[in-house]
Amino acid sequence: MQDEITPEQVLGELALIAFADLRSGDLPVKAADKLRALEMIYRYLGMGEGAGSDEGVVILDGD
Repeated sequence: MQDEITPEQVLGELALIAFADLRSGDLPVKAADKLRALEMIYRYLGMGEGAGSDEGVVILDGD
């Protein structure tokens, strides 16, 4: 076991969840898990409007 957890390790684990195929069954990942992991990656990368704010990502339906 490693003594120190690195940002790269955490980002890698989040990426596994965020980009997992829900239909494959390889990982027991729910859609909500994917959205949360994507939100965390989004914040980490400082993407989009309001970058750096504490607000969550809001996904709007196109209808």
